[in-house]
Amino acid sequence: MGRTEKKILGKNAEVIIEALKRAYCDELRIFHYFWYVGINMEGIGLVTYAAALKTQATGEMAHAELLADRISELGDIAPSNPAEWEKYSTIGPLDPAKHLTLRAALERALDFEGMAVENYNNLAKKALELGDFVTYNLAATIMADEVKDEQHTEDVLKSLELK
Repeated sequence: MGRTEKKILGKNAEVIIEALKRAYCDELRIFHYFWYVGINMEGIGLVTYAAALKTQATGEMAHAELLADRISELGDIAPSNPAEWEKYSTIGPLDPAKHLTLRAALERALDFEGMAVENYNNLAKKALELGDFVTYNLAATIMADEVKDEQHTEDVLKSLELK
């Protein structure tokens, strides 16, 4: 962390780093979920939506990279151990093998996207409160992606209904 940022953030840097680590771990776990389901999807979803889930997984990985970069800028490193990912994560138990049908996969994904929107909103508020405009901008940018993903997932779920 540069000296000016150290001066601005002071001890508050640790608060931001912890929040960034939680977001990073959420992103990695959600990446794994989408990737696993995209590879192992069953039924009609395998033909219609598996590739979209793998694409969504790469978006989650891109978010994780941005978060890891910011953690590094603040003088720390992102957690490397998957056991730590689960410890830091806010999304709770995760077993993608239980969500291999299209509807089940999307319903669980909708849960993740909603949590992500709330978490990035909270991170943005906290960063703004602490005067960390770099993290605020990062959180707002990622949150905008998550809002789009949540809406897309809702739209796809609605279109699954027979009329």
